[in-house]
Amino acid sequence: MRNGHTVYVIVKKETSLHRLADCLGGINVRRADLADAAAVREIVFEARPDCAIHSAWYSVPGQFWNAPEHRDYVAMSLSLAQILASSGCKRLVGIGTCLEYDYNKGYLSESLTPLKPRILYAISKDATRSALKAFCRGTSMSFAWTRIFYVYGPEEQEAHIVPSVVLTLMKGTVAKCTEGLQVRDYLYVEDVASAIVAIAQSKFEGDVNVGSGEPVTVRTIVQFLGETLGRPDLLAFGAIKANPDDPPSMLADVRRLRNEIGWRPSLSLEEGLHRTVQWWKERLAAEGS
Repeated sequence: MRNGHTVYVIVKKETSLHRLADCLGGINVRRADLADAAAVREIVFEARPDCAIHSAWYSVPGQFWNAPEHRDYVAMSLSLAQILASSGCKRLVGIGTCLEYDYNKGYLSESLTPLKPRILYAISKDATRSALKAFCRGTSMSFAWTRIFYVYGPEEQEAHIVPSVVLTLMKGTVAKCTEGLQVRDYLYVEDVASAIVAIAQSKFEGDVNVGSGEPVTVRTIVQFLGETLGRPDLLAFGAIKANPDDPPSMLADVRRLRNEIGWRPSLSLEEGLHRTVQWWKERLAAEGS
């Protein structure tokens, strides 16, 4: 039970849970393949959820941008929605991406910025949003779609900028970077989860950005990590050429999240980065013991 509610989480059969043990207390974990509609149906009808958050997707690092598996998730998501509706579920929240937008616009707003997904991952997410929205109209299930911006924190893939720089500096080696002039919108992972829960618990229907609304350059983040770890001398800005396709700015319009959902982040960027650095220190110490 969490806050008086019974929580079920469906994970892949091969998912390792040992790192998540501390946060799974009181949660009913069931293993199933989303492609196995019969197995999913059995779990859903056991749980009989009032609300479901659909975050399952193909996300293998370095492979997911244009992976053909994304096409399958569109159909599997619609199948899941049909099962949820038939079980009596009253609310569905889907997890999308800021890459659904025409991100060359820089400031990305749900009501003002056109959608222009360019990679199969984002195209499939947008197709899923459209299909789920249309399906839910014919049911008693309300629907909200989140667009997640840049997430950082514990358990992040090591190839991403924050853990990559942290781990490199902790090894005492040079962290090669671009000039880091890209402007981004970063939000600590626990705040991302908190925002999604707030959206799920609200009556809001439609699309909503999940971000901080605070612009920050990649260079500022990297410099902060260098100072925090006491190794600013190992930061090599400009050692790597910037990707010409990388948009110069991606910032979330969070007025809908703040004004209609009533949610704000609990941590500043600096506090979140401090927690992240500490988590990596403790993890490496545990692995080395």
